[in-house]
Amino acid sequence: MEKRKSFFTGMAVGVLLMLVFMVGANAYDRHVRWGGRMSPNQKVMEIYTLLNNHSIMPFDMDEMLENMYRGFLAGVGDPYTMYFDYEAVQAFHERNEGTFVGVGINVMMDPEDMTLTIVNVVEDSPAYHMRLLPGDKVLAVDGVDAVGRPLPEVMGMIQGEEGTEVSLLIIRPYEDIRFEVNIVRRRIENQTVHHQMIDDIGYIRITRFEQPTLPQFNAAMEELQEKGMTGLIVDVRGNPGGLLNIVGRITEQLIPEGFVVFTEDVNGNRHYTPSDEDYLGLPLVVLVNGSSASASEVLSGAVKDTGVGVIVGEQTFGKGIVQSLLYLSDRTGIKLTISKYFTPSGESIHGVGVTPDVIVEMEETLARQIGELPLYKDVQLQAAIEVVGRIR
Repeated sequence: MEKRKSFFTGMAVGVLLMLVFMVGANAYDRHVRWGGRMSPNQKVMEIYTLLNNHSIMPFDMDEMLENMYRGFLAGVGDPYTMYFDYEAVQAFHERNEGTFVGVGINVMMDPEDMTLTIVNVVEDSPAYHMRLLPGDKVLAVDGVDAVGRPLPEVMGMIQGEEGTEVSLLIIRPYEDIRFEVNIVRRRIENQTVHHQMIDDIGYIRITRFEQPTLPQFNAAMEELQEKGMTGLIVDVRGNPGGLLNIVGRITEQLIPEGFVVFTEDVNGNRHYTPSDEDYLGLPLVVLVNGSSASASEVLSGAVKDTGVGVIVGEQTFGKGIVQSLLYLSDRTGIKLTISKYFTPSGESIHGVGVTPDVIVEMEETLARQIGELPLYKDVQLQAAIEVVGRIR
């Protein structure tokens, strides 16, 4: 009987040792394959199991996964590489088409504090009538913290159904005040091009480079030329950028034969945006400031490099990289930085910006009212007019 007991005990120990060996071998295999770490899928499931078994706090697994995707891309360390949920993808497309339901603000992400910052307000929009101003920052949308969230996600939160209300918590840093505004959303026809004659000088202000911007620009140019303009001022102050193909087609009308810009991807492949021999051929000034970014710098950089015009204003923002929205199979997406762009002379302005030929600074309180200032207060526009008169 003792021998039989010892036999079964020995078998049990043997099976146990075999199981320990198998588990250890699997763990060692995972250790080798993942450098001493669990695989990502295993780790997520282990965290989920512990959370599910022990946490007294309610949680939404779908929301956790969405946040995980955001965090995963945030690990790249590039403020322009980000995850787009379904709503953000839709908001992105609506925005670039120039017609959307929202409050009427054009924005950019401040890379220093990761806050959504207003660069200009659409005229006669709900935001315009609520007296939101360039420089205002959005801290929360409907009580949800917006700081650190990707720009398209926050814009997706602000946009919504026509006639509904959205609450924005705003900080106005230059006055050190916070306030909340409740704004009723409506359909915004984003007129990105505004033009007029100033004596015999044509003036065109471009607030963004979207799909409708090109036909709006062409119509403005035709009207100004019919009125006999003898020089042109293109104002991209406060313009955060937009579509590279649109700014390319606008800029090539202003510069001589050659190319507007070239981009270089991860493999060193270059793509050139050409310009033909037909161009304006009139005295030209481009107005810029610290909020002129990306596509605005493509235009101002090309004009400066080709010597066809004069850049007036303040140092531009310095965004010399290109993003593309790539789609996932569930209709979400990721926006990646896919290339750098270079001005015709081969200069990269990323982190540097375009330096004006004529530097004219403007008081901050006045700079926030660009587009609404009377001429006698807009010292930069006055300087641009003077330069056109000098070079024609």
